[in-house]
Amino acid sequence: MLIIRPQPGNDASASRVQAAGFEPVQLPLFQVEPVDWSVPDPSHYDALLITSANAIRQGDDALSALLSLPVHAVGAHSAGIAAKAGFTIATTSTSGANEAVAAAGSAGHTNLLWLAGEDRSALESISDVQVEPVTVYRSATLQPAGDARATVASCEAVALHSIRAAQYFGTCCDSWQLDRAAFSIAAFSPAIAAAAGEGWRAVAVAAAPNDDALLSALAALGKLGATGSDKEYRI
Repeated sequence: MLIIRPQPGNDASASRVQAAGFEPVQLPLFQVEPVDWSVPDPSHYDALLITSANAIRQGDDALSALLSLPVHAVGAHSAGIAAKAGFTIATTSTSGANEAVAAAGSAGHTNLLWLAGEDRSALESISDVQVEPVTVYRSATLQPAGDARATVASCEAVALHSIRAAQYFGTCCDSWQLDRAAFSIAAFSPAIAAAAGEGWRAVAVAAAPNDDALLSALAALGKLGATGSDKEYRI
């Protein structure tokens, strides 16, 4: 199973993939890096939205000005990193950013500051909850090494953690003239699976945006013996 997400998430996913009985092949095609950003006045918000631990890792010392705001986090890992940085965790969601925004609304927080990446999906409109994104990091594309084509060709499946990763992997396969039908893709969400395009051997979509759910979907797909192009299974 090919893992193309940036570090340090690549190593973490590889460990989970191996523990689940798959053979991980690591080929980071992105590198997370900080961007220059100005810290908004925290008095304008009543909570933070954190959808990736990268926001905390790349936010630098500027984050100290926001420590008074409770955090609505997506995923236990993001929540844990935020807590280590000194933030108070209000809620932790397991099904993505929209669930986190809804949880914030239920907690009475209606003005959220979203510490976000440069590439991000639009959020659903939640009644009475306003979300203002500020970009604190980006994922820069890495030029594949000379043997990258052979590495990709040796794999049977690829884990896709973002829309951008899905699009880029499809582009790489096409530019290297690799048959998409040779690969199953395992995506964090339906939107990510759609971004990869068509022609894959099979498509597994995680029920929640985490590696455990992704691997469960891929394992179920294998048990079904899916071989038809673009066959999709979700668990």
